[in-house]
Amino acid sequence: MVKIVKVEDILADQDPAEKIAALTFEQGLGLLEELVTSVESGSLPLDKSMLSYERGVALIEHLRAKLSGAEEKLRVLQKEQKK
Repeated sequence: MVKIVKVEDILADQDPAEKIAALTFEQGLGLLEELVTSVESGSLPLDKSMLSYERGVALIEHLRAKLSGAEEKLRVLQKEQKK
């Protein structure tokens, strides 16, 4: 069962690394989109905008790692097919 993590959960946690690490690529991308939308709206106070930005950076790092892992798996599969 996939646990649903909300933007509020990521923002409320002092160290959300564990929650972020457990996210699927699709969940992380959805949360990142929500964070970007809220920051771009200009309706957040400065401190919450900065926190959202920091969490967004952490999400981007997580998403890049997920993509790198998927790319590596594809490379391995392609090598195996060529054999």
